[in-house]
Amino acid sequence: MRIRNTVIALVVLAIVGGYAFITSYYSRPVPAEKLLGVKTDEIARIELKYPDRVIVVERPKSGAWRIVKPIGVDADQTTAENLARAIATANVTKTVEENPADLAPFGLAKPAVVVTVTTFSGKTLPAIDVGKTTPIGFSAYVKRTDKPAIMLTSSAFPAGMNKTVDQLRNRTLMTFKVDDVTRFTIAKDDGSEVEVVRDGDKWKITKPGAYTADPTQVRQLLTSLLETKIADFINDAPASVSQYGLEKPHLTITVYGKGGAQESLLFGFKQTEQGKDGIYVRRGEATPVYTVHEWVMGAVDKSARDLRDRTVFNFDPASVQSADLTVGTDKFSLVRTPDGKWNVVEGGSTAPADVPVVERFLDEIRDLKGVSIIADPMLSPKPFGLDAPRIVVTLLGKDSKPIGAVRFSKITLKPSASEPGEKAQQQIEYYAISTASKAVYSISDFSFSQFDKPPAVFRATAPAKK
Repeated sequence: MRIRNTVIALVVLAIVGGYAFITSYYSRPVPAEKLLGVKTDEIARIELKYPDRVIVVERPKSGAWRIVKPIGVDADQTTAENLARAIATANVTKTVEENPADLAPFGLAKPAVVVTVTTFSGKTLPAIDVGKTTPIGFSAYVKRTDKPAIMLTSSAFPAGMNKTVDQLRNRTLMTFKVDDVTRFTIAKDDGSEVEVVRDGDKWKITKPGAYTADPTQVRQLLTSLLETKIADFINDAPASVSQYGLEKPHLTITVYGKGGAQESLLFGFKQTEQGKDGIYVRRGEATPVYTVHEWVMGAVDKSARDLRDRTVFNFDPASVQSADLTVGTDKFSLVRTPDGKWNVVEGGSTAPADVPVVERFLDEIRDLKGVSIIADPMLSPKPFGLDAPRIVVTLLGKDSKPIGAVRFSKITLKPSASEPGEKAQQQIEYYAISTASKAVYSISDFSFSQFDKPPAVFRATAPAKK
């Protein structure tokens, strides 16, 4: 009895195991059939033949894509690579008819595009005829030229193959590396010119005068120039560029790099076509005319004042031994003690100062940057309220040797309304000037508030009694 039960159990186990094996084997997913048996990195040449045009892109082994027909220009590498990938990864989702009597219903009698691929081995694969998309199901009809069957693939495939030369072209204008730039110039049609030169890890303005440049502003300008892309391809071989304002350009930016490398970009007229916001440009070393978006002009059309370092007063806080302050009607001094601490001296009385507050105050003066340079030189302090400043900070070093001073003002402008009937808005402006230069800087209200502080702010807080 026991032996018989064991035999039955073994038979049942064998049946169950066999069923599981067969089910697992035949239910394994079948790999999707590829439209072409080719890998992306095997594709060397793609021909796109439309009813009205032919476009050919190709690349050498481990090289960059180029458009070779109808014109010879560099291709946008991402767009061309995506085109090759779309061809290589296209799947056949279904075979509709093995031997169709008529191709017209499927849009294949006159295909929207015929795609032909050549590999690096020199083999030209069967062409793909691309037809209509299906009414439902997000599919499209395709056919290979080596067999009559009509197949379905994703409806994204026709859209991916529908390209124009402009869509495939490289839109890069400038190719320099920011870190390789040694100097650049900005020349305008009024004859003015700005020249900025790299000095080690810093930048200096050498024209129209000698100034320290703001490294952040310089890098932003160069980065904007480098990242500028072509908006529209206007004319690859114009007989004249005067109609685009490029014979005497409004603005010419020339970038100089290592080894004498040089790249220029010329800006001309604004496009007048409705719905267009482009500015005509061309490379100084080439003839084609393009457009870039209007904002590019604002990003690179800079004056020397725009590019100048706007640090109001540069000094070493560690060298300060005392600071005389006038804040409104308050007059007091911050004095460093022999042990490195600070005192607040006001009206003949001395009290310990909060050391971190004093040191932070000096750091904020050193780090203060103007929002913009309003005037240089300042011809008169009165328009800026600097004839009667709200705040004066005078810094003294060892043996009371003057380091310099900074004056701050706050003025209220007369209210004005921009539109008839609109309520006039009061406007407050903040300015600063130091003994380091004759320039007047506008500063933010927040920056002004960091220095508009009474003596009590600097006094140390007495420890609470236990």
